[in-house]
Amino acid sequence: MHVAWEQTWPRWVGVACFVFGIANVAGALTAPIDIMLPGVVIGLVWAIVGLKRGLPLFVSAPQGMLSPSERITLGLRAIRRRRLVAFAAVLAWLPVSAFVLPHVPEKFIRVVFFLIALPLGALSAVWMLSACPRCDHHFFPVVRRRLFVSFSRCYKCGLGLHDA
Repeated sequence: MHVAWEQTWPRWVGVACFVFGIANVAGALTAPIDIMLPGVVIGLVWAIVGLKRGLPLFVSAPQGMLSPSERITLGLRAIRRRRLVAFAAVLAWLPVSAFVLPHVPEKFIRVVFFLIALPLGALSAVWMLSACPRCDHHFFPVVRRRLFVSFSRCYKCGLGLHDA
């Protein structure tokens, strides 16, 4: 899976996110052990996003020797598959967490919850930050400018998930 970065933020926003991430890591390293790992991971994510000055863009179709219609078909198939995996992960996460969390000592409940929820968040992020195969921008809006947003059409070019 190829990841590109859209550098759409001004430099000062990137610096602010980076400083916030490093401060989060520093605070997490001085925190109790039960919240250290989540704080470090979240801080590192903020720092990386700040360094890149934008959100990642997970490419949904290869740029190779494909015709535009084949690229759109493959890209939409990848986005639909990512959506299915994200929803299936939620359904799989519920029974796993219901079985695992009651058996964890109270001291480590936050860390175990974070470790169990981290793959779910990662899969959802890959789906929501997928690139449109037609216009190569984020398929779903990163920041909502309207009250109602369609989760079946590209918000830039209007390509539908089932158009191919």
